[in-house]
Amino acid sequence: MGENRWSPRSGVEVGLAVLIFGCPLGCIVAGLVEGLGPGVLIVVAVLAAGVGWLKWREVRAGRAERRAVDAVYELYTDALDRAERGDLTGAVERFEEALAAPGGDDYTTELMQGLAAAHLAQGAPGRAVAVWRRAYQLHRDEQGDDAVSTLAAANGLAAALLIHGERAAAGERYRDTLDRCRRLLGDAHPETVAALNGAARTASQPEPPQPQSPHEQAAELYERLFGPSHPDTRIARQAAPQDPATARLAAGDLAGARTLCEQAAGTPAGCNDLAMVLREQRDLTAAYRAYERAAELSDPLDPEHLAARNGIVRVMLLQGDETNAATELTAVVEACVARFGEQHPETAAARRNLDRLSGGSS
Repeated sequence: MGENRWSPRSGVEVGLAVLIFGCPLGCIVAGLVEGLGPGVLIVVAVLAAGVGWLKWREVRAGRAERRAVDAVYELYTDALDRAERGDLTGAVERFEEALAAPGGDDYTTELMQGLAAAHLAQGAPGRAVAVWRRAYQLHRDEQGDDAVSTLAAANGLAAALLIHGERAAAGERYRDTLDRCRRLLGDAHPETVAALNGAARTASQPEPPQPQSPHEQAAELYERLFGPSHPDTRIARQAAPQDPATARLAAGDLAGARTLCEQAAGTPAGCNDLAMVLREQRDLTAAYRAYERAAELSDPLDPEHLAARNGIVRVMLLQGDETNAATELTAVVEACVARFGEQHPETAAARRNLDRLSGGSS
């Protein structure tokens, strides 16, 4: 919001406030308190008028700020709708308009993420890299290197670099972020998993001190988090996958994997695979919708349905929405019990995640 400036109109407002609030109050005080001189009454009246005027200005400023935020939100939702309809140019324009508008600070992260995703969908990864660099620097300046939002922006920047073909720079960014995430968030946090995936996809070979390759580390973590039959686990286990889309994903070709997955997105499994690629590209809104589509296309107790709901939880966590993620994950645990039984690895993985999210066992 812009700062308040003095103007002739402001002087008129002050005068009116003095008349409206000061005169009645002066009369009341004069009637109630005997012995006070006119000077004291005038001072009391002016002070009361000033307080009333400041409060009125505060309420007015609050209303103006809410209107500005509402206008930004309308631009944001319009941009999302345009992107979903395929009007990527219009979506980019709306995202940029919202970022430049008063009140846009409340949605900076979402707007930049959406703008970068629209550029990627346009086939302009260089522009997406520029947006993520802005977002990363902004979070570093405002919240520091170790804030979750900064780590998320670093993962987004690394993904954009990888799509742009800057494999070495992407790998360096992923590895630095992975070290920070492990130290600050733990191995099971979604940002840690994203950084580990990225490190695996950009590593040409395991470094000598490591007993396992990044691919093996990622696969073991997925199995612990989601169970052995979860799609993410199956993909992570395939060091040399036969499926073309999975092969491209494992090799770090996120753009190619997205194209192939979009062509096969008519089934629950296809939607889940597409959602995972979108999630890795940090196109979280599109990933959420793809997971929702997978859930709609599958039976409530089908493994692909549970995988979709698990994916929704992960997107929520990447968006920082822990409250709704916990609610959704509670329902996933109940569905896993109904589908697999209490002792099944899928159930155990879901319950561990819920306990971790709820502040229980880590």
